[in-house]
Amino acid sequence: MKQIIYGFFFIGAFLLSSCGSVKKEDEAFRIVYVNSYHAGYGSSDDVMEGINETLKEENVEMKIFFLDAKRKTAETETGESVQIILEEIEAFNPGLLIVSDDNAVKDLVVPHFNVTELPVVFCGVNWSTEQYNLGDNVTGMLEVLPLRELLSEVISNYPETRKLVVLSENSLSEQNNRMLLDTLYRNIGLDVTYSLANDFESWERMFLEASQNADLIYMPTNGAIKGWNDSEAKNIIEENLKVPVVTCDDFMMPYAVFGLTKVAREQGEWAAQTALEIIRGKSPSEIPYTANKQTRAWLNTSFANQIKFRMSEGMKSQCTQL
Repeated sequence: MKQIIYGFFFIGAFLLSSCGSVKKEDEAFRIVYVNSYHAGYGSSDDVMEGINETLKEENVEMKIFFLDAKRKTAETETGESVQIILEEIEAFNPGLLIVSDDNAVKDLVVPHFNVTELPVVFCGVNWSTEQYNLGDNVTGMLEVLPLRELLSEVISNYPETRKLVVLSENSLSEQNNRMLLDTLYRNIGLDVTYSLANDFESWERMFLEASQNADLIYMPTNGAIKGWNDSEAKNIIEENLKVPVVTCDDFMMPYAVFGLTKVAREQGEWAAQTALEIIRGKSPSEIPYTANKQTRAWLNTSFANQIKFRMSEGMKSQCTQL
């Protein structure tokens, strides 16, 4: 059963030229990484790759666990996963914990590792940590999407844009985003409606409604939408696309016209590099919170041509075209 709820990988031990706070030169430093989601989910795979690649030549032994919060939405299911991970952490006795995204912070760090001696490094927490009241043993990189820049680009070319529909999954991250981002939408003159789908059938209905009534559709993610069908989603959009569909996540570009996206790997690399700083003697309290900085522009040329999508020449010259 444990194999179903979580997976783990080992990063082999390698020689370090400087072992920092590791007590023995040939003893690997133990790290646990908890991914809020599941292997195969878009940007969290990129985060995990950034962590693995940064640490692969270092003298560490790492176990990776998946909370699977996109697919296990019931509190009892999440609680069972947390309990199993806690047991494994206790048995492994790591010197440091890395977590990515909100669910692992909310369900694991806050109740079990906040204000403890175990150093914790997070990444992928959306916009703010105010709701978590994290202790001095925790530091991390916030995920700040280039959303204002994305919307401003569209509005500058479609000044009549007023009605925005945020079409996404019904998940903790998206519920948090609704509270955190409502003011941003309204400050740039948008009247926003939130359509958060539990399943693919609901998503289809919401998309069709939005395509008829909205001026602009923002699609952040789809990982927690049960029964999601890639090819069918593309067909639905192709057959009913009437207004721009935009995103801030590159894995959503098959369903969007234009994207200005984060580079998720940046967060994993930062988390791993920060973990190494702590291993070598820094305290988490000495490492201030930061935010991701790298972005990338995308254009889905087929969809863009279909609606004669307008964009500035400067932005168009930056776009990777699909």
